[in-house]
Amino acid sequence: MISKLMDDVLLLILGKVDLMTLMRVSVLSKRWTQLPWLLTQLSIDIKDFLRGPYTDPTVDDHIGKAMLSLRDAARSMLASNRRKCVISRLCISFFLTNSYSSEVGHLVNEVIENGMVKDIELTSGVERFPFDVSNKEMTNHADGINGFFARYPNISCHLRTLRLYNATFTEADMHNLIGNTCTQLRYLYLFQCDTGLGKSFRIDAPNSKLSKLEFFSCHSKQVEIVCLPKLELLISGYWSSSYLPLTLGNVPCLKLVEIYCSTESYQGPFKLSELLRHTRINKLTLDFLGQKVWLQPEKYQLRAAFSNLRVLSLAGIFVGFGLLWIIALLEVAPSLEILNIQVYDHICRDEKQRLETFGERTNGPWEVSESTTHLPLKELLLEGFNATEEHIAFIGTIMGRASDLRSVILKEQDCKKCAAISKSSTEYKYPKNEQDQVVVVNKLRNRFSSRAEIIFSDDNTSF
Repeated sequence: MISKLMDDVLLLILGKVDLMTLMRVSVLSKRWTQLPWLLTQLSIDIKDFLRGPYTDPTVDDHIGKAMLSLRDAARSMLASNRRKCVISRLCISFFLTNSYSSEVGHLVNEVIENGMVKDIELTSGVERFPFDVSNKEMTNHADGINGFFARYPNISCHLRTLRLYNATFTEADMHNLIGNTCTQLRYLYLFQCDTGLGKSFRIDAPNSKLSKLEFFSCHSKQVEIVCLPKLELLISGYWSSSYLPLTLGNVPCLKLVEIYCSTESYQGPFKLSELLRHTRINKLTLDFLGQKVWLQPEKYQLRAAFSNLRVLSLAGIFVGFGLLWIIALLEVAPSLEILNIQVYDHICRDEKQRLETFGERTNGPWEVSESTTHLPLKELLLEGFNATEEHIAFIGTIMGRASDLRSVILKEQDCKKCAAISKSSTEYKYPKNEQDQVVVVNKLRNRFSSRAEIIFSDDNTSF
């Protein structure tokens, strides 16, 4: 049956499999032999040749063999005498510090010069636990990255996406990478990459085309984005400094900001208004990962930054904090249409271990007024809904003040890491049967005036 499929359909299927599978199917029949060289999007990934877990220090013993296999695969897939069409996107992931990286670089550079590749996505390294990589290894990795791009400028000129893991640059090298070397870069992902523990660096690249920037577990004292004129999406997660190590300058196109962190006991709250004061974002996501709320209570200071905000997502809110404090944020967001909330009620880790790492869960004293000011919300999604008076009152307050509210979507909590849900946090749980759901709906309808549809999304029941 598969043999009867047209080439276009077969290529679509092959485009979704890893390189090892791709090479194996090429020997199934004469018809399949040339198909891999007809793919317009090609992925060559070191993980296809490297045994996990990648966090094991002995992984270095396997890198040489994996890189040898990757080089041979690249030599075959990029061979000019076999390639039948231009590669519109080449995704290649490997270790730039390995001796075979120069051979891989030469192969990629050759197909660029032959006009057979348009855009390149490059990844160097694999994700490993923070502080699981030595300072020397991180410095060597950065040196390898700088040397690679110096040897193959054609690659950096065709680079659209760059993902780097575990590298310590000098400030000058980091600036040069973003501002001068990778001039066509649209997306940069940094995992445990910085300019040294406790040091700061500036990103000032007025000619950069970078539109998406992500960095996680970076240990810089401060990352100062002075100028990235095309930046639209900024994602930051986990930091080791006392406060959020990030400031924003000239980022006129910034529309989406996402921040994830479970701050440790020594880390204090920060003012969101100071981070966003030069921005007018449309979408904001904050994830507290079940620990303390690391926002310093504010209200009117956020009015300018929230003036164009359309979507606000607040995740990982510990169930013990309640939700009414969120109203303070809604009152200064005159254009907000969608509010997504995720309540955290999990016990994924040992409580004693959690306390030693993160300390007591805390939330500041938010100023919640008794105002009846109109809220522009059209949709409220609450994941982790419990049929408590506190949740009822929060939902009801929004229903009573948001006359344009169309839907209230209530979801049961779902943890992908564990099946354990705290039994002590509340005696009320998500109403799973219709009878319990009717009780919740009646409580809301009898106390608060609203035409919004109430939807229990787990079984698509609506009232």
